[in-house]
Amino acid sequence: MPRVLFGVTVPQTALAFLKDQMADLVARGWEVHLATSPDEDFARLQPLDGVTIHAIPMTRHPSPIRDCFSLVRWWRLLRKLEPDVVIASTPKAGLLGTVAARMARVPVRVYHLRGLRAEGLGGLAKRLSLASERAAVGCSTEVLCDSPSLLEEMQNLRILRPREGVVLGSGSCCGVDTEYFRPPASGERALARTRLGVMDEHFVVGFVGRLVPDKGVSELVEAVRSLHKQNLDVILILAGPRESRELDLPLDEDRLIALGPLDNTRSAYWAFDIFCLPSHREGFPISTLEAEACGLPVVTTSATGCRDSMGPDHSGFMVEPRDSGALALAIRQLISKPALRASMSRNARQFVEENFDRRDVNKRFRTFLELSVQGP
Repeated sequence: MPRVLFGVTVPQTALAFLKDQMADLVARGWEVHLATSPDEDFARLQPLDGVTIHAIPMTRHPSPIRDCFSLVRWWRLLRKLEPDVVIASTPKAGLLGTVAARMARVPVRVYHLRGLRAEGLGGLAKRLSLASERAAVGCSTEVLCDSPSLLEEMQNLRILRPREGVVLGSGSCCGVDTEYFRPPASGERALARTRLGVMDEHFVVGFVGRLVPDKGVSELVEAVRSLHKQNLDVILILAGPRESRELDLPLDEDRLIALGPLDNTRSAYWAFDIFCLPSHREGFPISTLEAEACGLPVVTTSATGCRDSMGPDHSGFMVEPRDSGALALAIRQLISKPALRASMSRNARQFVEENFDRRDVNKRFRTFLELSVQGP
């Protein structure tokens, strides 16, 4: 049977994006292994049936001495397992995994690019990040990008040459469970809003993701503040961990609901009227697809990754990153045009069903690996 080793820097990435893909491969007879750091989430990986877990300490930030030790651990594991395929993703595991795989002469070495970290950096940090990307690409036999715009950006930066790199279907790192993420029945919507203390007359703008500047949360808060000044009854709900001390949320408490991280994000989507992700950069935003699968119109940006998650004027509106004024205008249009919201709601659901159903995404991923192992 084919043997594959996945590598990610932290277990959270595997829990969020790889569980279904690994389970699908196990069900098809693959021998599946996963290498990741033994952090506080490591124990949560143990229930993954049929997947052998390997602990390799890796730091997210550059640490030459620790990185050398990690590289040796990677090389030893690869020499022991002799996998047919290595699939390494996230910056540190992507670099160490592909370098070690080349040293161990693994025949198929896939660098799975989930986002371009350099877009959020500047100066020396950006140059080092781009150098890391070039090294990972140079040690790979295949580069898999989560979105067309991410592939385009890698080619614009000349990290990938024209015709190098691949996007499966329309993109997405793991797709969406469209049976679970679905539009709510009227009773389900009412219950979701009641639990959050939201009244029928309130218009709810929702966000799901990490609360960090790169996600455009500050611009979203500023946009909602400007709508309040126009006497619009808007409530902003933020669901996700607050990971930045720099982030200021200057809204009245009765206009802002911060839920923190959620195990069940569907209940939050069901309480929203629209979904906003004004991110500065993404690989491919799963939260936008989940929201659309729940029948929500979206407002997002033209940033890398984001612009692939919807069709302009089809399931929502697209604005330029860091433009709170344009963001407020897009939200206001959706508030004032219920018929447009209803149309975009239907389009959003259809868009995800046709392009990003998890079963189809997993099948494309599995076919990609099978063809890679078989060779030309």
